[in-house]
Amino acid sequence: MAEKVAIVKCPDYDKKTVRHAIEEIFKLLKPGFPSGVLLKPNMLSARTPDQAVTTHPVILEVLSEILPRPVHIGDSPPNTQKTVEHYWETCGYKEVARKTGADLIKLEGRSAAFNLNISGRNVSFPVSDVALSKPIFNLPKFKTHNITILTLAMKNLYGLIPGYPKGLLHTEFPEPEMFNRFIVELYKLLEERVIFNIVDAVEIMDGNGPASGRKRDYGYLIAGKNAVCVDFVCTVCAGLKISQVPFLRIYADLYGMPEIEITGDRPEIIRDFRAPSSSFVFKIQDIPVFSNALKKIADQLNIIPVINHNVCVRCLECYRVCPAKAISKDLKIDKKKVYKLFVLFWRSAPTGQ
Repeated sequence: MAEKVAIVKCPDYDKKTVRHAIEEIFKLLKPGFPSGVLLKPNMLSARTPDQAVTTHPVILEVLSEILPRPVHIGDSPPNTQKTVEHYWETCGYKEVARKTGADLIKLEGRSAAFNLNISGRNVSFPVSDVALSKPIFNLPKFKTHNITILTLAMKNLYGLIPGYPKGLLHTEFPEPEMFNRFIVELYKLLEERVIFNIVDAVEIMDGNGPASGRKRDYGYLIAGKNAVCVDFVCTVCAGLKISQVPFLRIYADLYGMPEIEITGDRPEIIRDFRAPSSSFVFKIQDIPVFSNALKKIADQLNIIPVINHNVCVRCLECYRVCPAKAISKDLKIDKKKVYKLFVLFWRSAPTGQ
């Protein structure tokens, strides 16, 4: 049987508009929900909703009112000395909890350890006990990402790994291809925990996401039970092919793509959609002559970040989030710890979703 994916118009974040769109999704797909679900937004950084970096709080507010109680809200941002309460406040989720009675949950704390073999490479990592004990209602933001090209429903589950280990996993899998394989296997591990997905595509981000790209209006919510199918539909909306989105390409090669039935509205392809600048590497890495050249360059050259002290405010955020600990507290950079050219696409934004 085909997996259904619903696309429903939602031109803005007015609460009545969002509620109508979500109710229309539920009419089209007829899902059933237990009590005690975990709403898992994309809470990459402490950004206000108008910046299109995080899942908009109105979506969480409507769901907190519609779904059987209790409803929980939780995500684990990248490692930082900012408290999770600061994220809740800035992203608007604290106000959602105040209005609806939803429970804000920290995903740091108790966790279960898992092991995966990624193309012969063994890796151990934790997953929050909260995510393993509650049904997950996945609420990603439609954005680009320099390592995964797009960050959607499958990638959003990366936030269920508590803060600091997320950064360490980038040191385990510095190659983009291997990291995308990890995303696929992480999804397979957690697939049965995810009861539904709604992608916030009312406002999206293209270009060099997930935090520094271009904000765009699109005006849709895209939803379904199967995250792979939801991500495929979002990929089509962006005017991209499976072959251009590495985690979807890898999933299709390993497990095959499910049959998909699209219901609801029929949106236009996003005009002038900009993939991240890193996408050119993925385009040429499978061409042997270029692939071999890239490997040789990567073995010999490093990108060394430089701190612009004319604009630096000494917030020390770079020092706190760097998974390789290449930046010291006095803002000096250890060249030996810097990732190699073409191995990891270093971004000015923190590692995230």
